[in-house]
Amino acid sequence: MPVWLAESFGDRQRFSGASYRAAHWQAIGWTRGFAKRQGHFGHQGQGKEVSVYVMEPRMRQFLHGEEHQPLLSRAFLLAQRRSEEQPSLTKKMRMKNILASWKPKLPPQCALSVADLETVGQELNEFLGLFRPTFGRSEPAALLELYLQGLLSDAERKNVEAIALKLDGPERVRNLQRFLSEAQWDEPWRQPRHGEWCAQALSDPQGVWSVDARDFAKKGSASVGVAAPYCGSLGKTANCQSGVFICYSSPKGHALLDRRRYLPQGWFEPAYEERRQLCHIPEDSHFQTKPELALGLWQPLLATEPFGGHWITGDCSFGNNEPFLAQLPKDYYYLADIACTRKVWPKACTAQRSLETEGGTVEQLLQVKSLWNWQTHKIAEGAKGPLVAAFARIRVYLSPERTPESERWLLLRNDANCPIKYALSNAPQQTAMRELVRVSGARWPMERCFQENKSELGLDHYEHRSWTAWHRHRQLVFLAQLFRLRLQIKFKKSSRVDPAAGALAN
Repeated sequence: MPVWLAESFGDRQRFSGASYRAAHWQAIGWTRGFAKRQGHFGHQGQGKEVSVYVMEPRMRQFLHGEEHQPLLSRAFLLAQRRSEEQPSLTKKMRMKNILASWKPKLPPQCALSVADLETVGQELNEFLGLFRPTFGRSEPAALLELYLQGLLSDAERKNVEAIALKLDGPERVRNLQRFLSEAQWDEPWRQPRHGEWCAQALSDPQGVWSVDARDFAKKGSASVGVAAPYCGSLGKTANCQSGVFICYSSPKGHALLDRRRYLPQGWFEPAYEERRQLCHIPEDSHFQTKPELALGLWQPLLATEPFGGHWITGDCSFGNNEPFLAQLPKDYYYLADIACTRKVWPKACTAQRSLETEGGTVEQLLQVKSLWNWQTHKIAEGAKGPLVAAFARIRVYLSPERTPESERWLLLRNDANCPIKYALSNAPQQTAMRELVRVSGARWPMERCFQENKSELGLDHYEHRSWTAWHRHRQLVFLAQLFRLRLQIKFKKSSRVDPAAGALAN
């Protein structure tokens, strides 16, 4: 069968089409931006330029069997061309309309003038330019811009449907859903770059890392990893999803850097095989505890990113896990929360010598008043004056053998109207109390990250069931948080951020 005509589609957002024109191809119009997926056509939002190469000008005569049919000359093809309006211009107008309706919800620390507000859109465009290489095509890069605008907007909800309807119309809902669940992302390229730009904004010799496990209430049982343990966010047993998060804070600010979905052990049983497939959980996944997930997230960050500081903090689920603490880098110190039932052996307890040999829970040690020398320390300057708490510490051992390797600081913190908090640290004995107080205060930026990301950026507004979408929504929230941080650093009156502000309010 002879070939009479060849057809090709070009993305003019990425390619000029010069090679086609040089080879005597003729552009005859534009597609409407629809694509066929799984037997159905859906609007994917990016029209392509249609070009043809004529090898048999008499093609119409042969097909119709009529000699009077015109030849496929250049003049005839140009006459058939539809409107000269290019999708690139349509896209520009669409983005102009989006920017006009976009009302970014900026950090309260920003002091923006009218002129500053007009530059926020340009600031976002430059920021997104850092991450566009994550995508091989222009369509997902445009959806990244739309999604970030939605997360940063004043929309009440920050899920796919709400973002699309507020900024671009119902035809974009499906595109955003595919962007989160199906589009190709170059994660090996993106993740290190995200860390680098966070380090540029935040790195400081007084920086502190934090790790935390969080629960998110989730109705139903079809979403990835849903189980019904005790849900910390609700304070009761309920359906929820859990994740492990890594935060870095310094006097310059704070940001969440990475996340990993926790899958309960039951999800790896044969009965859950169909649910794992429906949620697109990677086939090579296996059960990992939350401390194991945290180490997997942390090790590449600590090894490759230029973050300053040598302290790590964590909540009780990590502080009570000695294997986890033992695997932390040896050149880092930790200050990790522990439960009041944790057993330790005080280095010296003249009031009750038996505790030195038999040990006791930290709650029992608290009852020995002579052990503790409480000191009041200022943690930060709050809006209504200095924020203070009482601190006390003693040296303890983690085992009855009382070896030098098991010696630790036991730090107690007593905030007004709050239960006493207990923490262990492997810092040397000569470590000053004010340094432990500083690191204790730096634990709270993790809390503030979740407060800000939930209330301002829709961290918990996602409505997806898949493994991929769960991770991607949170990563996009982290990008939105980084953008807000960059605005805050650029526009606020004071360049310093107090990492412990609001700690006592928690």
